[in-house]
Amino acid sequence: MRNSVRFPLRLNVHVDTENGPVDALTEDISSSGVQFVMPWAPPINSRLAWTLVLPGDIMGSPEDVSVNCVGRVVWHRPGIVGKQVGVVIDGYRIGDIAHG
Repeated sequence: MRNSVRFPLRLNVHVDTENGPVDALTEDISSSGVQFVMPWAPPINSRLAWTLVLPGDIMGSPEDVSVNCVGRVVWHRPGIVGKQVGVVIDGYRIGDIAHG
């Protein structure tokens, strides 16, 4: 059961994995996780790091907002294009404020 509202936000993102960097696309985002579409799926429990650039008009800000995130893979499955990868967010940083 999901405990966070998910937003269908598609953003291009560069993800650093234990097996090297990969370009991905977000499918949806919540306060506790994100679903990526990636060309390959990192192993379950592997650590990831990525930066989301959230458009200012969506965030109610005059400028885009960068969010640096760290998390781990909790599931993956085949997608229509590439792999769908579910990631829990373990921590994030907005500007100089750290969370998690």
